[in-house]
Amino acid sequence: MRIRCLLAVALFALPAATLAQDVEAGEPVCRTGDIAKSLDFWVGEWRVVSRDETTEYGTNRIERVLDGCAVFEHWRSQRGGEGKSLFYFDAHEQEWTQVWVTPDTTRPGGLKVKHLVARFGDGGVRFQGSYSSHEGRMVLDRTTLTPEADGKVRQLIEVSLDGGESWEMTFDATYVPVE
Repeated sequence: MRIRCLLAVALFALPAATLAQDVEAGEPVCRTGDIAKSLDFWVGEWRVVSRDETTEYGTNRIERVLDGCAVFEHWRSQRGGEGKSLFYFDAHEQEWTQVWVTPDTTRPGGLKVKHLVARFGDGGVRFQGSYSSHEGRMVLDRTTLTPEADGKVRQLIEVSLDGGESWEMTFDATYVPVE
């Protein structure tokens, strides 16, 4: 029994030691490669407004943490609603996942998990997941973030009730950097 415990400790310690060596040797593992930097353009303090910039929707602070292995989103709407996202990067799988949480996780969309499903030539990214409607129907939910030439970011959120055959826009906004 004691030998098995020592073997298990040694097996678990080896990957941790290797990871520590990689981090000490150079760039943190979550910052290597283009996919790891997929959300860099979105990091910052933002005013979130309508596409024509005439309506204020809220504010959003996006911050990179843990050597780039995670990104926190802190959303606050003009009416006082809020939500938080944790985007995390799995360096082994080379993939991003988002967990979105609001104060009411019982409402449809109040808790969502999305995965990075597309990266575009313009630097944009798309995350997609699903949740259940009040009627129990599966709702596909996707968010596309697109960097714009003037330093702004477009966020487009769409849902599909027919398995992705058609999409309905639910939010289309411009992120304007806070100076």
